[in-house]
Amino acid sequence: MIFHSYPFNLFTKAGISLALVILCAWACKKETDKVPPTLQPITENGFAVDSIIVPTGYPYKIGISAGKGDAAITNLVVKLTNENGTETALDSGMYSGSFRFTRSISYGASKFEKWEFMIRDKNGKSASTSITIIKDPASTYGPITTYAGVKLVAQDNTQGNSFFSLANGIAYTQQDAGQYQQNINMITYFGNTLVPSTEFTLSSPGESDVVSFYPFISSWAAPRNETRYKPDSLTISQAAFEAAYNDSLIITNYTSATTGKRKFKIVRAGYVIPFQVTIGPEAGKRGLVRIKSLQNTRSGYIIADIKVQK
Repeated sequence: MIFHSYPFNLFTKAGISLALVILCAWACKKETDKVPPTLQPITENGFAVDSIIVPTGYPYKIGISAGKGDAAITNLVVKLTNENGTETALDSGMYSGSFRFTRSISYGASKFEKWEFMIRDKNGKSASTSITIIKDPASTYGPITTYAGVKLVAQDNTQGNSFFSLANGIAYTQQDAGQYQQNINMITYFGNTLVPSTEFTLSSPGESDVVSFYPFISSWAAPRNETRYKPDSLTISQAAFEAAYNDSLIITNYTSATTGKRKFKIVRAGYVIPFQVTIGPEAGKRGLVRIKSLQNTRSGYIIADIKVQK
């Protein structure tokens, strides 16, 4: 009797192929069945709703609430689109089951501001949402407050004023600062002990290194006031700063999409530094600091003119 091996080999190969097809279909189905993350705009009081119409300079908040599906959220991207194009305002990695993201803003000069939010999880699943803010065509630029000749000192000058309030224009000493912590938006120090040295630095209570120079700030109530500074300090001319009588120069140089730094390092005379208050009673307000003169030491100082939205 003669036995032929080819039917066995044929069926074996066919069986393996069928098993692979079934396995692939099962794997693909399982990938499809994975639950994506969830994302929705925050609609509490004080937060802008979709298609709201606001005047230029109007303070508003945007925010989203996110929750995971089958996997942790690993990325948040925030983009701002207006008639001039699209900017990425934030692209942040994370590893979170759920979170809230909020941002305080003063409306800029654009005809509209469309904020888009996208989250992605470890499985590659994503969710997105958006909100559009529209400028009132009848609106005009807003008023500003000017504080001229403000002197702010570094940490070794304990008799001078290192702490400044944008709301009332008062500068405070180290001894008095704790009593008025809710008022303080700007702090100055000389960062020679940091690596690398930040020299004369503009900061705020919410910046992490500020407690190295003023340790008592660590006991202040949280969240501590925060001001962010745009790294670019040379775009605005001295003449333009002096001529500014409303907030048009401010909002075109610190746009809604700008993500400033918690400190401005290596301050120099002649700089005009855009900023925005991001946490605290003045959150959303933007302004400019013009550095008129500087003594760059641990007991030194700056003389500055400050213009801020009312």
